[in-house]
Amino acid sequence: MKYHSKSIFLCLILGILLMGNACQSSIPSDPIMLLFTQPSPLIQAGKMIQLSSHDTTGGNNDRIPIKPGEKVHIANIKGEGMIARIWVTVDSRDPDYLRTILIRMYWDGEENPSVEVPLGDFFGSPFQYQHHLPKYVGMSSGGYYSYFPMPFKNGAVIEIENQGREEVYAFYYQINYYELEKNSLPKEIPYFHAQWKRDVRTESTENYVALDALGKGFFAGLNFNGQPYDGRLFYLEGDEMIFVDGEAKPSVYGTGMEDYFTAGWYFQNGPFAAGYHGLTFLDPETGRVTAYRHHIPDAIPFKNSIKVTFEHGHGNEEVVDLSTTAFWYQTEPHQKFNSIGVPGQRMVLKRPISSGVIAPNAFKVRTDLDFEIRDMTQNGPDWIGNEQLIVKGKDGASFSIILDQLEEAAYEIEIYYSKAPEFGTTEIGLNGKRLMELEALGTRLQAQDKIYLGEAKPNSQKEIVLDFRFMEGGSFGLDAVLLTPKRNFITDWYLIGPFPNLRVHDYERPGLDSAYFPEKEIHLDTTYPGYYGDQLAWFRVNDGKSGYDMRLRQYFEPTEFIVIYGLTYVFSPLDQQVIMFVGSDDAAKVFINDEEVYRFFDLMRIAAPDQDRVEVTLKKGWNKVLVKAENNFGGFAFYLRFMDPTNSLIVNAQQKFE
Repeated sequence: MKYHSKSIFLCLILGILLMGNACQSSIPSDPIMLLFTQPSPLIQAGKMIQLSSHDTTGGNNDRIPIKPGEKVHIANIKGEGMIARIWVTVDSRDPDYLRTILIRMYWDGEENPSVEVPLGDFFGSPFQYQHHLPKYVGMSSGGYYSYFPMPFKNGAVIEIENQGREEVYAFYYQINYYELEKNSLPKEIPYFHAQWKRDVRTESTENYVALDALGKGFFAGLNFNGQPYDGRLFYLEGDEMIFVDGEAKPSVYGTGMEDYFTAGWYFQNGPFAAGYHGLTFLDPETGRVTAYRHHIPDAIPFKNSIKVTFEHGHGNEEVVDLSTTAFWYQTEPHQKFNSIGVPGQRMVLKRPISSGVIAPNAFKVRTDLDFEIRDMTQNGPDWIGNEQLIVKGKDGASFSIILDQLEEAAYEIEIYYSKAPEFGTTEIGLNGKRLMELEALGTRLQAQDKIYLGEAKPNSQKEIVLDFRFMEGGSFGLDAVLLTPKRNFITDWYLIGPFPNLRVHDYERPGLDSAYFPEKEIHLDTTYPGYYGDQLAWFRVNDGKSGYDMRLRQYFEPTEFIVIYGLTYVFSPLDQQVIMFVGSDDAAKVFINDEEVYRFFDLMRIAAPDQDRVEVTLKKGWNKVLVKAENNFGGFAFYLRFMDPTNSLIVNAQQKFE
């Protein structure tokens, strides 16, 4: 039977004891208290009903199958109530089922769902089934569960859709809800919502947007997944920025992504599971991260709108595959969600393609064979721009890829390709030289890791030519080409330091712009006053290493909030303009022939080759190159090189032709 609404909150004994209040005869006005008091106030007013996949014939076949493309309603509830628990477990042969099975929820007969999320993302782990135990939604020893309270006034529908290519042979479920009298719930009760979003390649300079909602309600948290394209965790340097009610500056501004999940130092101690926050999965090899933060104790209210955003790396400088499931409550109506996309674009990234590659739509193809740029959208996110070059071959026929407008003296060349049943064996050559035979026949379409072809120099037309010859029938699928300049970093230096860089605050550090003795005069046999009054002398480092491989910290004490100098000389056979590349951790200056030609200033930066590109002048003869490098926290490194396509420059710290 149903219970009358007058009895709903006559005595919220258990719930109110938890909140530390006296017995009340009216429902709590705070929606968070109403929804999240435990045990639920509704135990005094509602009847608990369980829907399940139990065998109605009395047998033990307590499951339902779901065919490819089929939609199944596992709940179709009439009237008023609140869902208190959802449990499912799945048996599927589809390796991507965590992303190809969708869960949708509709409240009060609405046309557009309030919840639309891939199954694995909703329950918190799409990379793989991962046992983890948050308080409200997670995965436990083979099952998936949700205890998010989900109120409704005029019916509720929960729909499961199998968008995979394999049948789901067994889908088990239980749904527990309180059945209530009409008008039992408050007039403006906020409804549960969940939305999945993804940016498979964050190449924009804008923040990633996890939620952009209009209405009145509160943000209840999110599940998060990230995978970088270079395997590094530097994308965790990004901050959360949450904008409430149209504010220009975020009222919530974080200090780093792992900090948002209440961890620290790139999750230094690995996975953990707390009630409201945790690290579900961390793969140091790929940089994959799955984490959650559920804002139940610290829900973020909004009256008109909320926008939840994250940087992808400091200043949005990292390219990452980011996806989130945002949870929030709001009064209806809600904004219609954007399309969740085709199943192929929801699949987990299995083959990251490096930034800076040449994509298929930029290939210059030379052949008499038929070829096309094939749309790979349905096949997964492993193809850049969702494209693949397909060349239809025949025995002995060939095609070439022309790589032109090349500036550097030499390049290392790698290619990305795929295997498939219609592909065969292809011979690969480079600038007319045979390199290898590549077997691309596979039992199914599968993106392959990149393969290294070798080093090549551009011809007189500034071109490198990749040749492909079919050893038999079949086709060939080329996915991308990566050209990496053969970087000849300067590795012969005289070093001296450390000199003081005592900060007033983080962004007032006078050391970089203070002219110490090496900027005024160079005498390699002279000593200078150092950090603590000791005498500093120049010493030569010429071991063929650059950047972090130099291990600069081993030479200096102290190692933080200091500046050092590096001195070398570059011989040019003529007066010329050249391109100089610099990378630094942290700030740096470069002087050429006593003229400042480069300055980078920030508190922290992780060094990488060719971070900055500057055109500079070299005079005929020897040119003095002086680097001033600053270290604040942690790692310490710098890279410097000149573009030298004719190999005419000579580097020697002693100005000698050796």
